[in-house]
Amino acid sequence: MAFSVIGDLDSVSKVVERASKGRVMALYFIGSTKTSTIPGLSIAGATPELTLYTPACDIEYLVYGEPKSYDAIPVTPEGIPTPAIITRSCLGLCQIPYIVVDSGSAIEPKVPHVRLPSKTVGEAISTGRALSYATAKALYEEARTLARVLRGVDVYLLGESIPGGTTTTLGILSALGYEAWGKVSSASPINPSQLKERVVREGLQRSGLDVDEARRDPIKAVSALGDPVHVSMAGFLQGALESGAKVVLAGGTQMASVLAIAKHMSVKLEGVVIATTRWITSDASSNITALVRSVEPSISIVSMNLDFSEAPHEGLRYYERGYVKEGVGAGGTAFIAHVLTGKSIEEIEESIYEEYERLIRARGVKAQ
Repeated sequence: MAFSVIGDLDSVSKVVERASKGRVMALYFIGSTKTSTIPGLSIAGATPELTLYTPACDIEYLVYGEPKSYDAIPVTPEGIPTPAIITRSCLGLCQIPYIVVDSGSAIEPKVPHVRLPSKTVGEAISTGRALSYATAKALYEEARTLARVLRGVDVYLLGESIPGGTTTTLGILSALGYEAWGKVSSASPINPSQLKERVVREGLQRSGLDVDEARRDPIKAVSALGDPVHVSMAGFLQGALESGAKVVLAGGTQMASVLAIAKHMSVKLEGVVIATTRWITSDASSNITALVRSVEPSISIVSMNLDFSEAPHEGLRYYERGYVKEGVGAGGTAFIAHVLTGKSIEEIEESIYEEYERLIRARGVKAQ
């Protein structure tokens, strides 16, 4: 089977049917938070400082097949390639239109994109002042307006690139009163859960945020312990659902914070599914199922059964050891590629291998 479903199969079937018969569009939201520069917190870059370049380079590679802002493909410190390699391969298979939305990338991507007027880089959430309230609110409304402008779409796929995003997700969920400790994932096989918890608890203390108040107005939770990407995705989610579209949230545990923001903005979440990778749903160091069910039990999770254990290059086989797992809408884009093309999981994997080999030839990427 190309994918497994956690939850209600019928809700996934409705998305599949709508996508098969209608118009599908993907949006990839990028942004930065200085949270990612806290040493030990994120490996979505070769160094903590380079995590600020990752969103722009991810998306430049997605569009052009090579980065423009920095002369290297985004990798972990071990040299493991960005999950955008999966996304790019699958976009090549299904040929759906896609848009890059910059809600706060530290480096402006050198690709055609939509720039939200209030885009900003988030501060480290340990300060308890990640974004100004006015900025967080504006990003939500601007993204919601973008969804209203992009009418006539039947299924939206929403992905993200924001290093440090699982930590800000823990911050948002904790600020909203959810029991999320130890449940968010990591791009590392050794999840720095204790460090994430310390950073979030420090931010909560400094913010002085009241949980009941935050649940009445989730923008306050975002302002204290969030980032520019998740609030923008939540705003777009509301606008998309208001237009009658269905939405595939393409990502891992970060999607729980998108759901939570939208839920506490009184958005009815019918017509939403999450699509991610097997590496997320089987991850022993996190728990996407528990997180999503705590926010909205009706949401189903699609788990794409990608398996790189027989990949021809070690760089991809590292995924089977708990590295990277998800990002840049990888699992969700693979899901849509399967739905629209009927290609098997093996055929999808083969296209990813071919893309990796192209990188080796074109960029001199070390063939691990």
